[in-house]
Amino acid sequence: MHTRTKLSTAVIAIMASMASSQGVQAQEQANENQEYELIQVKGIRASMARAMDVKRESGGVVDAISAEDIGKFPDTNLAESLQRITGVSIDRSGGEGQLITVRGFGPEFNTVLVNGRQIASENNSRAFSFDTIASELVNSLDVHKTSTATMQSGGIGSTINIRTARPFSIDGFKIAGSVKGVFDDNSDETTPQVSGLISNTFDDDRFGVLLAVSHQERDTRLNQAQIDGWLENVGIPNPQTQSGEAWEGNIFSPRNYDHKVTFEDRKRTNANLVFQYAASDDITITADVLYSDFDIETDATSYGHWFTAPNIQGVGDDGSLFDENGNRRAPTVDANGTIVDLYQEVGLATDMHSKTFDRLTETTDFGLNLEWQVNDNLNLTFDAHVSEAEREANNGGENQLSLIGYANRVRFQVDDNILPFASMFAEANPNIYSGQQEIEGAFATSPDGFPGYDPTLTPDGVSDFLDTANSRAHVMLRRGWEIEDEVSQFKIDGEWDEGQDTGLVKAKFGMQYSKEEKELTRWDNDTGVHCLFCGYPDAPAIPADMQYIFDAGNDFLSSISGSGRMPTQWLAHDGEAQFAFLEQIAGQSFDAIRRDNSFEIEEEIISAYLEFDFVGDLANSPIYISAGVRMEKTDVDVSGTQAALESLTVLDATELNQNYGTPQIIDESSDYDVTLPNVSIKWEFTDDLIFRMAASQTLTRPTLESMSPAVVITTSRQGGDLRSFSGNASLRPFKSDNFDVSAEWYYGDASYASAGYFKKEVSNFIVNGQTQITFTDSNGNPVIDPSTGEVASFTNVLPSNGEDASVDGFELAWQHTFDSGFGFITNATYVDSDADLDPDDINQVFALTGLSDSLNLVGFYENGPFQIRLAWNWRDEFVQSLTQVQGNGPTIVEDYEQLDISGSYDITDNLTVFFEGINLTEEFVHKRGRYSNHLLLAEDSGRRWAVGVRGSF
Repeated sequence: MHTRTKLSTAVIAIMASMASSQGVQAQEQANENQEYELIQVKGIRASMARAMDVKRESGGVVDAISAEDIGKFPDTNLAESLQRITGVSIDRSGGEGQLITVRGFGPEFNTVLVNGRQIASENNSRAFSFDTIASELVNSLDVHKTSTATMQSGGIGSTINIRTARPFSIDGFKIAGSVKGVFDDNSDETTPQVSGLISNTFDDDRFGVLLAVSHQERDTRLNQAQIDGWLENVGIPNPQTQSGEAWEGNIFSPRNYDHKVTFEDRKRTNANLVFQYAASDDITITADVLYSDFDIETDATSYGHWFTAPNIQGVGDDGSLFDENGNRRAPTVDANGTIVDLYQEVGLATDMHSKTFDRLTETTDFGLNLEWQVNDNLNLTFDAHVSEAEREANNGGENQLSLIGYANRVRFQVDDNILPFASMFAEANPNIYSGQQEIEGAFATSPDGFPGYDPTLTPDGVSDFLDTANSRAHVMLRRGWEIEDEVSQFKIDGEWDEGQDTGLVKAKFGMQYSKEEKELTRWDNDTGVHCLFCGYPDAPAIPADMQYIFDAGNDFLSSISGSGRMPTQWLAHDGEAQFAFLEQIAGQSFDAIRRDNSFEIEEEIISAYLEFDFVGDLANSPIYISAGVRMEKTDVDVSGTQAALESLTVLDATELNQNYGTPQIIDESSDYDVTLPNVSIKWEFTDDLIFRMAASQTLTRPTLESMSPAVVITTSRQGGDLRSFSGNASLRPFKSDNFDVSAEWYYGDASYASAGYFKKEVSNFIVNGQTQITFTDSNGNPVIDPSTGEVASFTNVLPSNGEDASVDGFELAWQHTFDSGFGFITNATYVDSDADLDPDDINQVFALTGLSDSLNLVGFYENGPFQIRLAWNWRDEFVQSLTQVQGNGPTIVEDYEQLDISGSYDITDNLTVFFEGINLTEEFVHKRGRYSNHLLLAEDSGRRWAVGVRGSF
């Protein structure tokens, strides 16, 4: 049973009154089935003019980007192009744009369609990864910031439609392609990228075929420093302020501190095959296949330290570890409660990591479309497609970790630099075998005779003592998610054209059936296998030929403050060789197996819509009105397996092993109905000046991870650090009431200025509440924490609906072209919310993620055969997530700017040479936690250059 909202009541009233009115004119409104003609005029100005025309002719608030020529998009990555649009910001992965945020709403709040269809995603959420489709295959991108009833639901932030080429739009023979080499400054490698398109029509243009193919390779190097998380109030002993007083407030301590170099081998192959057949003058049939194979294979090496809260202590100003009474010194915190100086020797791991984070994906979409002009008034379109996507777990290579290292002594200090300072104590730990870390001269004695730290030992000095004989085996992990996603959709769209210039001139109607089945299978080592060598045993010794000294280079993270204090050399090893070696020693396989907390989500949606177009006259100027309603019924079934925790046992000095019983089947279901009304008004006050208003309701469905039915234990550490997560299959969708007003002045062929205000009132936000849960074994006895002797109580995170938020903002844009050939695009987005993060409130469970201001400035010169383009983008800091990899607080991305350049010269009418430069000033991504000194990630992806040749015949 549904309650009619004020907005829906108003829309229905408007529709009723307009249906009886006269003197209203028709408006052509863009929709998913609209055909675009072939780009005949190429270049930057022509591309800007086409994009401007889409914006001008649309009924709602729409921005667009158009290719400059076949196979030539303005940027090398679709997400990088989208960020040039007002209100759109991006998240980067490996120096490439991957995910988008629109008007402060992150990737999962934006519906992304390809040729009007939802494509299956290899992402473990609902987000679409824009790096899976090459820009060379795309003709245009349309960003719908306001909603209509004809649009598929799901996008509170926006609906984005990616359009690829069609042979009937090209009309005749066409062949185009490009070849370029891409040089990565960090990796010092050059890799190839090739693309091509061939299209032709036959039988008096009644039959057409198009094939577009793109293959790209890229070898990257990412220089990184990272902390996986900051723990809150986890039992730091006797902390004190920098003035020596006892601290009583919240305490934030680092989980770890790593320096890492990640080498990525990126390979992307895309193909699009299209057949079109005009069965008659009234019927056109289109069949197409879209294919994407995108693989990222990584080889990462890192050096870092792992901290265990109860074993942390402090260091005196003189380097002593004990006070005058012989007591261990207390760790020091700053005014926020952040530990800024600590020392640890017991339970500390100094590790050298060999990691892989492979992303092996494949996506296909098979579609069939029939457009039938039934008579002069009625047009019907039938569209069906099946899309499949998968990501391989790769026997745990999707997230594989091999460690060598030693128990060690480390001092960790936080100051005004971005990068903290981790320095090694070098006295041998008497509790481990004598060969580990005996570095003469690195150990100092304080005046009172207690051991201390010698600050004269420089990073270069530490490197001098690297020795493959010192390392021993440690944690060995093979894990990851295997993802399979299948989307099946069938829809009928109809349009009745009254054939008149006033009154109700068009009625649009249709229905859609959509089914998505997404299976997420968790792979991991068998229970406890990962920790067979956790304690750095004396044997086996790691063969010297499996190890080597890795040199990160003197310029490693050199542009980031605090970098000069870290070692740039560390021990590295062959991870695969170590797995094979230890499997032979242990007589046991480390292969990943399917774990019992895997799950599958099946979602069926039946929708129907009705929308009317009206036109009238206001103050002797035409006014266009579109109003409609979309109704949807959603059925959700979530199934999976859950094995109950039977016991916890000690693995090593820090970790507890989780032992499970017989897995049980879990099957939960839910359903909900929604009614989504909309109205948009466009008033052409003059030929050049347009005013708009739009109101609508939109929704975004719950994230897939949050609906998982199983309890997943995420942390089981000694001393009571026990945490878990469980999903909620009964979650309801987010729902938003939206309002937009804007003014647009079109004063030239490719010049305009616009200003707009938007407001969104969103309900049903999902929040992660925390509760304490315990487990019982098969005999009904409570599971005990062997490190404390007490009942194991896990802090369990459980998502639920319950928060509302208001978001509003302004969008300003100015695009101008001069007769001299110069031109520019500039825009700004200012956005605000009543759901901001309060860093001092550790109990806050909700804040809006992705919210940030942004600026763009693009300047270009185009004259005859020569063109050059310089593009600058800035995004203010934003909350990316309310969680960390292994911490309690939020993940915040600091403000980021990037400068790109591209240029070309037409050798002939058909042949062009070009160059591109990405991230010219070598900016780095900086992520932090709750406070500015809570480093989470500093990543330098470097600068890239490309040169190539493009042909079009």
